[in-house]
Amino acid sequence: MFFRFSGQQDCQKNMLFKYKRLYRGRFTLCLVILLAGACLPLSADIYHGDNLHIDGDARVKLIVIDELPLDTGTKLPELNYAETVLALWGTWQQSENVRYKAWLKTGFRNYATNKQVNNYRFVDEFIFHELSVEYSNLFDGFVDITVGRFPLHYGHGLLILESSPLDAERSYGFNGVKTRFKFDSFHVDLIGIYSPDDDPLLINNKHKKLKLLESDEEGFVAYMTNQSHAWLPKDLYYMYKHEEPRFGRGDVYFHTLGFIVEESINDALTGYWELAGQKGHRRGGGDTKGWLSDIIFTYTWREFTWRPEVFANNYYLSGDDPSTQTEEGWHGLWSRWPQYSYLLVWSFIPKIGEWSNLNWSRIGARVYPDTNSSFEMSFGSVKAPEKGPGGGNDRGDLLILLYKHKFDEKLSVALRGEFLESGDYYPETGNLSWETRIDFKFNF
Repeated sequence: MFFRFSGQQDCQKNMLFKYKRLYRGRFTLCLVILLAGACLPLSADIYHGDNLHIDGDARVKLIVIDELPLDTGTKLPELNYAETVLALWGTWQQSENVRYKAWLKTGFRNYATNKQVNNYRFVDEFIFHELSVEYSNLFDGFVDITVGRFPLHYGHGLLILESSPLDAERSYGFNGVKTRFKFDSFHVDLIGIYSPDDDPLLINNKHKKLKLLESDEEGFVAYMTNQSHAWLPKDLYYMYKHEEPRFGRGDVYFHTLGFIVEESINDALTGYWELAGQKGHRRGGGDTKGWLSDIIFTYTWREFTWRPEVFANNYYLSGDDPSTQTEEGWHGLWSRWPQYSYLLVWSFIPKIGEWSNLNWSRIGARVYPDTNSSFEMSFGSVKAPEKGPGGGNDRGDLLILLYKHKFDEKLSVALRGEFLESGDYYPETGNLSWETRIDFKFNF
């Protein structure tokens, strides 16, 4: 199956028209403020003292999504909106071993189409991604402890990165306690997590029922990171999670065990492999199990000016066989964010971000024209271990283009385009869906 761009000129005209609409109203004001901020002196940090540092950033994004098929067998209505995200973060070093950290965000959207889906506006919501205290180098430097709300990111973030599925920028924080035991050649993190659906660190109009999650969640993570022993994986982990009822299903309990191997095969070739298995059960009966595999090989020509890279990647997530009583679909635990594709994450609606039933193989290339720019392109076939609403296993062919540029120490931009030609997994084959996004970021 290949892309057909016979209507490319019409498509480009429609895209330009849609982007013009996004410049109306409050979005224009936000963009003017952002670009005006770029003219400020580079030293315009909020505050940097001996013990207290306060920084922030502002992001403005233009996003258009069109003709995306969903796992329900329907299509996502055209989405055409601008999003503004403002953030402040601060660090107070009380003493050599005690540090307080806070990270506060607010965001709002302006829709040009389907305005009825806009559930919050400026300034309607604040959320703490972090509000924690860190105790470092306890017991002669052997232990670090973090208490409160804090972000977590391990590996490529395929199991633990984001706690809320409703927005890629909405919540990176986890409520819990993390204890790190530091050895000479590796360290071990033990983490207890509790995430209520009605989180007290989410501040918005509660009558809108804009919660972070569909139900309460809790879990435990044991994560070892190897720093020298060649005979050990780079990462080795165990994760337990309990979810209270959601999507009309009962309580479920997951046990996940996995590892990450990352090796430099030679000066130019590197390999990365994450493999995880999962088992669990639902209250009242019913077993669950699943598999994850993510393999990436990258070859780099460091002697060339643009440092070109080529890579090959296979990302596999097991799917649920409806003919069995066991749920075989992979469960992503705390990773309902866009991962490798901003387009595919929407396709799992109504279970937003429930990465599962995926077998995606692709090849790609990257170049770095200068120290401030990069360009990446990848293309591959997206399959599904289990058949979809169209009766087949072929989700489609996916093309991803990504360009990043850093203007200076404060202002950067990312331009991303994704194009999916659907296969027989969906009722309509050969449908061309796409998403484009322009993302400005200004640090202050």
